Amino acid sequence: MNGQGFPLHSIVVLLVPAVAVVQGLQLLRGLLASLSVYLGQIHDVEPATLAGIIFLIFLSGFAAPLIHRALGARRCLLFLAVALAMLRLAEQLSPTPEARLGVEIAGVVVWLCFLQSMIAAPLATSGGARSGRPVIAILLGLILDTAISGGFATLDPGFSAELGPLIFTVALAAAQLAMIALAAQVARRRATREPPPDAPAGPPIRAFCVGPLLALEVLLFQNLARQVVLIGWEPPATFAWLLTANLLALWLAIILSRQGAARPRWVPLLAAAALVGCAAPATSPVLAAIIALAAPVAVVVLLAETLAPEGRGRRGWTPTAVGFLAIPLVLFGWYAHYEIDIGFPQWAIPLCAATAVFVVVCWKLLRALPQCTRTPERATPSVRKWRREAALIGFASLLFVLPLYQFLTWRAPESPTANAAPLRVATYNIHQGFDLYGMPGLERIADALESERPHVIALQEVPRGWVVNGSVDALSWLAQRLGMHAAWGPAADRFWGNALLSRFPILEVENRPMPNNHELNLDRAFLLVTIEVGGEPVQIVATHLHHVESEPEHRLPQVRALLEGVDWSRPAILLGDLNAQPHHTEIRRLKEAGLSAGSRAVPTYPADRPIRQIDYVLTNGAFEIIEIRTVDTDASDHLPLIADLAW
Repeated sequence: MNGQGFPLHSIVVLLVPAVAVVQGLQLLRGLLASLSVYLGQIHDVEPATLAGIIFLIFLSGFAAPLIHRALGARRCLLFLAVALAMLRLAEQLSPTPEARLGVEIAGVVVWLCFLQSMIAAPLATSGGARSGRPVIAILLGLILDTAISGGFATLDPGFSAELGPLIFTVALAAAQLAMIALAAQVARRRATREPPPDAPAGPPIRAFCVGPLLALEVLLFQNLARQVVLIGWEPPATFAWLLTANLLALWLAIILSRQGAARPRWVPLLAAAALVGCAAPATSPVLAAIIALAAPVAVVVLLAETLAPEGRGRRGWTPTAVGFLAIPLVLFGWYAHYEIDIGFPQWAIPLCAATAVFVVVCWKLLRALPQCTRTPERATPSVRKWRREAALIGFASLLFVLPLYQFLTWRAPESPTANAAPLRVATYNIHQGFDLYGMPGLERIADALESERPHVIALQEVPRGWVVNGSVDALSWLAQRLGMHAAWGPAADRFWGNALLSRFPILEVENRPMPNNHELNLDRAFLLVTIEVGGEPVQIVATHLHHVESEPEHRLPQVRALLEGVDWSRPAILLGDLNAQPHHTEIRRLKEAGLSAGSRAVPTYPADRPIRQIDYVLTNGAFEIIEIRTVDTDASDHLPLIADLAW
């Protein structure tokens, strides 16, 4: 690139690592889902064993310096970027969960090595502000990842089997390979004009903070589905808000990369304190919106501070590799809470990660106090350099087309024909969006429901931002796909539970926790929704009782809560996964209270050879079950149960 040309090459040099960050994040979410669902649920691997597997995978990050030295700085980055693109494509095409898991393990290992090599020696070796390139590349990768998530309505392309996401993945891999070829060409030309710099001894020691910061971004701040729940806006509005926050952070990253050491010393300390505050639980939608805006800004300041170059002798690969262990610690520690008693509050896990960053920043500032009398030099960027940064901001701003498109195409719920008869209801445990074998199945779940067109659907195991389920907002996605009103009933936490979809207007929603949640690791609740059918109010109760079939002592208090918490003298329907068979005491209690499940048992579990009925449609005297049946599909580990009702 000559000094007068458009700064395309410089943008490509930043886009190569940014796209690699995106592909690594997608592979990471896929790996966490495969470990949690395929190994943890389908093959009943113990949580401690899963933790050991994920830590072994992340320990491979200690091999980064060996690869870096063997290939050289530039070739190492380009080779690992190519590997990431191919592995991400292989994940999309994997035909079995075993193959998918193997590809994801390899992909995360490559990603860890790539990140460390990028921090140690960015692709560009000239052009000023070299230390700022990893910060901008990481942030640009996070922005692109959020844009892709929002563009696909939070369903990662890697969790989709449809043609559109496949074409996108192929196109992204092809674009990445083309950009890598261009970056390699630029690197060769620069090498002929100027001698290569001395290879650094490794990343800055304070790059330890990159791991905790990425963990917080994946779990909390860049998790679009989670933000939809916390802020309470429609997904397009939340999507636009997050992109705005990230664009502000990108501007700040560029400014900080140009300032060098000239920024005030209190700025990183303030950012570290803000990070700790952002990691605490949001207590209101307004506070959640403020955190969503402030957190990316704080992360950028801290990345700029911790990746700033230090003198020789203050570098090393080990701190960065150790810091990356915070990713499995934070993510698996957060979700282990639902399987075992971890001995401390769940919210303390991200707070500890943020506090670790705060301590490192304070330690650095204390060490710098003896040198505070020095006057740092302020970088003076040329017009050409600012043209490059303005082009980068312009590129990022184009991503606002995606939330705008969502605003324009957002579907209003469909209305049924007047006095629709019979009333068709369904209950479906969607297995967190995964099929019987552990492969992503949300689209096939939607297909099964679309084929029956029920008026009311109760859903169980609905994730809304759980990273171990792909960070998808399954409720918003299904409501849009099916064109139905939605009601949310959190259970395990605010982001996982029961839901109700209705073609009829929803008049009232109430969610009630079960009385014995203190005895359980995975909390339960029931959702009480009043809908308007033919001008009359009808109560729909959607629930999911304790899942261990051999522990009726935990379900009986939950059944009692259902019977006592609903006015069964009014028209009412109970839908859900009750995890008990028709001859069990729990179901007998419901029938003794006047609820009917129809004239015959309908096996719903497991989906491939259903021999037990544990999913139910139960009605009081206001309704008669005309027909009850299942849909033959392995899109989940349960079969959807469909019932036609007459008043």
